[in-house]
Amino acid sequence: MLSLKELTYKGVQNMGLGDKLKAKRLQAGITQAEFARKLGFENNGYVSDIENNKYAPKEEKLRAWARELGMPWEEMQDLVFEAEVEKLGINDPAFTMMFKDVPDLTYEEKQSILMAYQEVLKARAKKAQGKEKQQ
Repeated sequence: MLSLKELTYKGVQNMGLGDKLKAKRLQAGITQAEFARKLGFENNGYVSDIENNKYAPKEEKLRAWARELGMPWEEMQDLVFEAEVEKLGINDPAFTMMFKDVPDLTYEEKQSILMAYQEVLKARAKKAQGKEKQQ
């Protein structure tokens, strides 16, 4: 079975958080119904909705998800952050490499950098629009 990184590098890009969570569950060899029971649900509807990106789970559910998969909370936060970056369509290799080069950033620090980067992109777009109007 392919790892999440292999899935990403083999062309399965822009996976939503649900897709990433499903990949982790499948890597652990747990069925959706079995996993739903581990999380305390009577059926797999909740897990299915999350894995199909219908909505994102709240932090307490993500913590339970990580716990049941034996994932450190920091790894779960990395998955959430990666999904957020992909959702925003940020595909700048330099931006993503920055996080690999500084692996000890907290989730909050990564979020701050992401928000600052978004502001830079907005400013660039606004500046480009201004130049177009001048021409």
